[in-house]
Amino acid sequence: MLQFLTSLFKPKPTEAPPITSETSMNFSGEEVGPFLNRLADNPRFALPRDIAAAITDALPELTLDETRRWRIDGDFDGVAMRLEIQIYMDDINAPDLSFHSSAEVVAEIDQALKQLDG
Repeated sequence: MLQFLTSLFKPKPTEAPPITSETSMNFSGEEVGPFLNRLADNPRFALPRDIAAAITDALPELTLDETRRWRIDGDFDGVAMRLEIQIYMDDINAPDLSFHSSAEVVAEIDQALKQLDG
């Protein structure tokens, strides 16, 4: 009975907003890990700690013209978000990374990408 009563007052987990936006950039293989680590260290994001390692560890396995996609659930500014990262190996050791999420999340990632480019 007590469990039933406490479940009534427990906050319901919020759902992540839908994926509506995308940004992308071509990287050299050695740039991917440091960029993803900087993204994970961004205080606006709460991402799984192992996401950068999981993606960079998969890079050597990708063959030319192969695509792989990761779905990541986390928080952005304290609100649930879903981020999908897709890697397309369009050249040897030069993956294209695309980031798919809500407009606010993609705008923050786009700012981080512009810091690399400029």
